Amino acid sequence: MTRIHIIGGPGSGKTTLARRFSTRLDLPFYELDIIGWEGGFGSERSPEARLHDIKQIAIHPYWVTEGSFLGWTEELFRTADYIIWLDLPWPIAAWRIILRHARASLAGNNRHRGLLKLWRFLLGTRGYYYSKAGSNHTRGKAAEYVATYGNKLIQCRRPSDVETCFNDLVTNVQRLSL
Repeated sequence: MTRIHIIGGPGSGKTTLARRFSTRLDLPFYELDIIGWEGGFGSERSPEARLHDIKQIAIHPYWVTEGSFLGWTEELFRTADYIIWLDLPWPIAAWRIILRHARASLAGNNRHRGLLKLWRFLLGTRGYYYSKAGSNHTRGKAAEYVATYGNKLIQCRRPSDVETCFNDLVTNVQRLSL
């Protein structure tokens, strides 16, 4: 069994890392924005629909999921073999958000067009990194939440930590599957 759940703030590299694990370990990959929002960015889906989809993922022995959601994703935390928390600093995340926006704009597939939307997103996501635990979508709240999973938690604070985590986990999973 290999079940990997990746969490972190906006721009932390969740989707990129999940895709890398999916490709390297041949695991199905689930982007939780798709489960949480219609089309991945539209209206919020009903709690029943989200929980149904989460349960369908969690019952399988092999998967990689990524998202910043807490609460309704509890079953993924509980059933994951590894929880990777991408706890990178805000300046790195902000730069990645800007690059992602620019690349999508140049490719003509930016669903959130315009500098005003980018600015608003940056301001909103900055709150995740600098707010205290009082709000539901903050780094502090994530820290509280993942603390209960210490035995299977891997916290990455720098890009080099992410690379080490990826290489070590791939090696470990491949060794266990022999």
